[in-house]
Amino acid sequence: MKLLLANPNSTEAVTRACAVLARGAASPGTEIVPWTNREGPPAVDSVYGDYMAGRPLATRLAALAPRPDAVVLAGFGNYGTGAIKEVMEAPVVGLAEAAMAFATPLCHRFLIVTTSPRMIAYTEDVVQLLGFAPRCAAVRAVDLPPIAAGEPAAEEVVERLADALAAARVSGADLVILGGARLAPHADALRRRTPLVVVEPVACAVAMAEALVRLGLGQSKAGKFAPPPRPLNEY
Repeated sequence: MKLLLANPNSTEAVTRACAVLARGAASPGTEIVPWTNREGPPAVDSVYGDYMAGRPLATRLAALAPRPDAVVLAGFGNYGTGAIKEVMEAPVVGLAEAAMAFATPLCHRFLIVTTSPRMIAYTEDVVQLLGFAPRCAAVRAVDLPPIAAGEPAAEEVVERLADALAAARVSGADLVILGGARLAPHADALRRRTPLVVVEPVACAVAMAEALVRLGLGQSKAGKFAPPPRPLNEY
């Protein structure tokens, strides 16, 4: 089985970090093929960044040859996911939808932690779009520096995450989803700091993509994800 791990932004360090997590979660015999959206923004850190990522992501993935068995979109957001599902027969799985689908059998309500305060509203919109709003207790943020500034020390990120969870316990959440590829590598360390179940989204997306391939399932072409009505080169 070959899974394409598609990073919606153009930062290779994010692609590499996600590939490590994906390979750690993949079953024997699953090949993880990292791919970077080189025409996208360095980070999807706003609604504008989301839209700037979406078009090149959709057009490049539509032109892939040979096609992978499934695509994992390695970002916690939207960035044209529906368009990619329209143009591909193979199953396409985003981090946010996979993480929330895995979370719902494990908790009453979940908390999502994202990477900056301005992404809280964006993430709330993603939750609403995917239909999980009734199960989401809250979205909170740790304020990471811009991606171009480099990553803080792992211990510092985990400390910020633990503080955010402690402050958010009043929301009634009993599970936390790490809302982004920059936070995902800290899942194991955070599990030692909180009684909440910690869901790492890359592993969830890989597991879901593998399951869909084994079951012979892909997005339905009978409705929302039917192919566009015109040839792609006319758009």
